[in-house]
Amino acid sequence: MEAVFFVLVGGALFSQSWNLLGLLSEGRSLGILVASLALMALIALILDPMIIQSELHHSHWVTNTIVFKGIIILWAVYLLASGAQNFLDLEERSIGLFAGFVSIISLVALLYFVSRLAPEANKYGEAVWLTISVSMLILTVNSALAFFHQAVPFHVIRLVSGWFLLIGGSILGIVGILIGIGAISL
Repeated sequence: MEAVFFVLVGGALFSQSWNLLGLLSEGRSLGILVASLALMALIALILDPMIIQSELHHSHWVTNTIVFKGIIILWAVYLLASGAQNFLDLEERSIGLFAGFVSIISLVALLYFVSRLAPEANKYGEAVWLTISVSMLILTVNSALAFFHQAVPFHVIRLVSGWFLLIGGSILGIVGILIGIGAISL
């Protein structure tokens, strides 16, 4: 579940960075790509968790899974809206306001996972704790930058937002691949 989500969301963020950095000439193809990656990310909801669920390792495995599935749904809806905005060439302020909401919810999930998966509180280990915490931090920062770039609008941070999306999307994709091949596990 986590590997699929991180790879697909990382790919969507990476592709959005190309638009912000001025490397794409038109947004319709970007809209189709981001929306299709968001729809594919919903597939992660039916998959079994790879690193955050284990009855043997943690007493709150159901809550961890529910929080992570909530993040999957939230980010899929945000990326679908962003893809529709790019495809239909709509005003980006509404997506920016929604990005502020996504940023706040991602921050709450970050704080939840930082406190709940801490190595001294359970037996997950530092690799799982660090992986989920850094991934949630990347999602929080990228959505906060999207909020300030699109809703406020601070056009000065367009390139900063683009570079954060590029690097953050790459890191998320790499983390997803590492989880998928089993390099990061319980």
